[in-house]
Amino acid sequence: MTATDYAVAPGEYLEEWIDDHGLSQQRVAEQLGSSRKQVNEIVNGRAPITSDTAMRLERVTGIPAKAWLKYEALYRADLARIADEEALADHADEIAPSAVTYLRSMGATKATKKSPGRLVSDFLSFHRCGTWEAYVHLHEEASTGDYALAALKDAGTTLDRTLLTTWLRAAELAEPFERGRGYDYDPERLRAALPKLRARAATPDSTMLRDIANMLADAGVVFMVVEPPKKLPLLGMTRWIDKRVPVIQQTGRWGKDGFVIWALFHELGHVLNDPRGEMHVEYTTEKKRNSAAEKAANKFALDTLFGEGGVAQFRGLTYDRDIAAKAREIGIAPGVAVHQMHRRRMLPYEFGNRLCVDLAGTFTE
Repeated sequence: MTATDYAVAPGEYLEEWIDDHGLSQQRVAEQLGSSRKQVNEIVNGRAPITSDTAMRLERVTGIPAKAWLKYEALYRADLARIADEEALADHADEIAPSAVTYLRSMGATKATKKSPGRLVSDFLSFHRCGTWEAYVHLHEEASTGDYALAALKDAGTTLDRTLLTTWLRAAELAEPFERGRGYDYDPERLRAALPKLRARAATPDSTMLRDIANMLADAGVVFMVVEPPKKLPLLGMTRWIDKRVPVIQQTGRWGKDGFVIWALFHELGHVLNDPRGEMHVEYTTEKKRNSAAEKAANKFALDTLFGEGGVAQFRGLTYDRDIAAKAREIGIAPGVAVHQMHRRRMLPYEFGNRLCVDLAGTFTE
């Protein structure tokens, strides 16, 4: 049933019945054994139809009492919904337009900013929150303290809360996340698997992400690549299921192997070295609050992928063949080397791109 922006009082049905039968409110009041004032207030929606009144109306009109009570319940529910949506409408501008588009693409809402209250209501339903305040509280709770969220995002950008949580919730509705609830995380097994993970990531192809997901599952880690809303400036996110099972969730942003592989090992650093996600996601002061945890995760990724020599081993290399040869020698994908060389201004951005592997379309299980 499609929700309306108005409520129909059950008294309107009674008024229609009275008119159809050519009666007056006074006459119907006498038949009901009530006052004309009571009938008038029911007709105008000012008085509710009680169980007793419904039984009387059944005897007078022939319409079952349960039908009158249903009309009354629907009317009161519509009034409550309309009042609720009017209050929720104040928060519509807090939802990013890209989050709205994302929700619509998943069928989670048909509303637009033209029906702001309904839009916010659908947004809260998607997040399984009863009020906007509950949504804000749960997000803040998930973003601070032990087992919190840890994010790797594009430098110099801020995270919109509604974009982030909508993307996270979309992952929770996916089968891999639900399957992960039964995992038994083993940090020692994960640490022992790092060489194999690194070796598999050295040859990116159409099955690499699926293979990595299976390898991580053996250690009790969920690995997912979930298509993000537009304008979500994230590469990856780490969080925990029921404070037991780590989830590495990537956007697959940019689609190139260098970005994806670096983000993966960065998040593995959070999983293995943070106190189960002590890292906090912050929206205005990331550099101040997250620098220590982020630097540690970046160092973990750098050490694991490049070894003691680091990216400096590629200094002075500009030709694709030389970069590829050095990458093979170290045991990493050339695209990973190019990605880090670009970031560190060791290689002009127009160089090395042919060494990068496009992983777009390989993000499914």
